[in-house]
Amino acid sequence: MARCGEGGAAPIVQLGSPGVCSKGLPRKGPCERRRLKALVSEQLGQDLLRLLREEIHTDVTFSIGCTLFKAHRAILLARVPDFYFCSIGQTSNDLTNHEPIAVENFEASEFKTFLQIVYSSNRNLKNYEKEILRKKIVEHGVPQTQHDFSFGKCTDNDGRPPTEFLDKKSPDCSLLKHEIPDMNDGEDNFVSSDIYDLEPASELGEDILKLYVKQLCPDIDIYVDGKSFKTHR
Repeated sequence: MARCGEGGAAPIVQLGSPGVCSKGLPRKGPCERRRLKALVSEQLGQDLLRLLREEIHTDVTFSIGCTLFKAHRAILLARVPDFYFCSIGQTSNDLTNHEPIAVENFEASEFKTFLQIVYSSNRNLKNYEKEILRKKIVEHGVPQTQHDFSFGKCTDNDGRPPTEFLDKKSPDCSLLKHEIPDMNDGEDNFVSSDIYDLEPASELGEDILKLYVKQLCPDIDIYVDGKSFKTHR
């Protein structure tokens, strides 16, 4: 009968060898990786849908008729930046969650579905966003009122029509009211280089991670050992 210590020492795993990740842990097989990514992606979508459904820490409100929809600026910016620009980006800096933005050209049920897809889809939404905005721009053109927005009136800073704006790839920072801090400047802002080794489980995960990496719309600072981590509630 074999005893502890017999049969030689435990095998040594060399970093950089096939099947070993950069942190010295065995790599998962392709099937297991796909399964884990699917599970993580599904859970993330469910978590974000819960934020939407339970209206947790929302900071913007849309209205369609008498129906109100509460959402999160950061998630809209990360997932549908053109929609963000056409709606929230045209409102004042001091707009509060209690001042609804009236949404034109959407039925309430249609807008609800739109938000659910934004919060839960694990796919890239660029084409879906363009399709939705183009459809609304072509079909409608109603006048704007204060804190309202109409897709027919959506233009960029140069006055170009919406379809032309949508064809132009615009950087996320152009949608913000303030400069995005340089990640390499100053000691108060710190983002670990470890995050660049992460592999998001889906496009949804990549978009949400981008909020932290680029410090888009942060609403809370967490200090650890004198370092400031800007993040989202």
